[in-house]
Amino acid sequence: MIRCTQSWSATAALRRVSTSSATPNSSFVGWSRHFSAVIAPEASAAASTTTPWLKGPQFAHNRTVRRWLFGSSVIVFGVVCFGGITRLTESGLSIVEWRPVTGVRPPITQEEWEAEFAKYKYSPEFAQRSDMDVETFKWIFFWEWAHRFLARTVGVVYGGPLVYFAARGYLRGQPLMLAALIGLLGLGGAQGALGWYMVKSGLDPKLLEEKKKATVSAYRLAAHLTLAFTIYSGMMRIAFGLGNPLMAPFAGKFAVQSLARLSTTVMFCTAISGAFVAGLDAGLVYNDGFPFMAGGIFPPADHIWVTEPWWKNFLENPCGAQLWHRLMAGSTTGCILLLNLAARRYKGTLPPAVKSALRAVNVMLFIQVSLGIGALQSFVAIPQAAAHQAGSLILLTKLIRLCAIMGSRGTILL
Repeated sequence: MIRCTQSWSATAALRRVSTSSATPNSSFVGWSRHFSAVIAPEASAAASTTTPWLKGPQFAHNRTVRRWLFGSSVIVFGVVCFGGITRLTESGLSIVEWRPVTGVRPPITQEEWEAEFAKYKYSPEFAQRSDMDVETFKWIFFWEWAHRFLARTVGVVYGGPLVYFAARGYLRGQPLMLAALIGLLGLGGAQGALGWYMVKSGLDPKLLEEKKKATVSAYRLAAHLTLAFTIYSGMMRIAFGLGNPLMAPFAGKFAVQSLARLSTTVMFCTAISGAFVAGLDAGLVYNDGFPFMAGGIFPPADHIWVTEPWWKNFLENPCGAQLWHRLMAGSTTGCILLLNLAARRYKGTLPPAVKSALRAVNVMLFIQVSLGIGALQSFVAIPQAAAHQAGSLILLTKLIRLCAIMGSRGTILL
């Protein structure tokens, strides 16, 4: 692999030689032309593969934008984690109104708490938890409020600097990146509306009429999580891209890069399948004897095929949802194993940065699989389940970083 230092040295040498060639010394002119002809192809190739995404005087802005994106993504990470705890503590339906601005301030006085609790008493969930008092309500209210507060914080921390950077010319000459950053801001706004749309599904009075548990729609929960993961992934991919020069070609790059992208995509889909496990309480079945399900690798047919059309069994049936999630998790593991085999085959030419990033992926994969098994065997205990959800984001981050090291400097996800 052509190193960045070599490429810059070669370019600098070429620049010095080209400048010196204007001197009257004809022998030196001839030597410089010969030297230029020898190193020009290497310098040109190196320059084409090591140019940072933001060029010239923009490089300092590059680092500033990168740090801002990392900071924003950390808050998004927190939003997702708090959202998971909110679901696990069954706190997501505690706030029955959507007030994007005035809802920032929680109840403070006892009178305000009583008024908020009175609103909650009209919800289907309270009808099924009528023994709840105001002190217990404060506990579940906190988690939902914290989740929404962090989500609002993302809008301020991300949107404000974006306007500043655009106005001050930090993103000048980078229309694609600017469009991507604005697009992420738009997705953030849509995420807030989608979150309330999800909550409304759990406040529907029909749930009581149909004698169903007051809970949000698994479909809407999955859509909400998908959008959160998309926003997070977009921020991380652009941030990692800004921190790395383009990597020169190496033997086996296409195979390793393709498998890294495939692993990232499958991992993303695995996380979304987990949303259906959460939304259907599918983690409360087949808790003993992992990896077996009701005594077999696959559950009995009458556990899975209970509705029509067939695909609904994986989206609305807890047994089917857990099977789907296990199959997706196995697919993620298989893709990463294939990635390791490809890396091993080309280990002689694999850049150190790629090797290091792949090791981080492998470690996190082992941790995430262990967390998933632990969450299942603990009957979805809150610490284990919350750690498993956080682990999915961390593993996705490691895979995105691996893709970014080998990828383009464009605004594409991978």
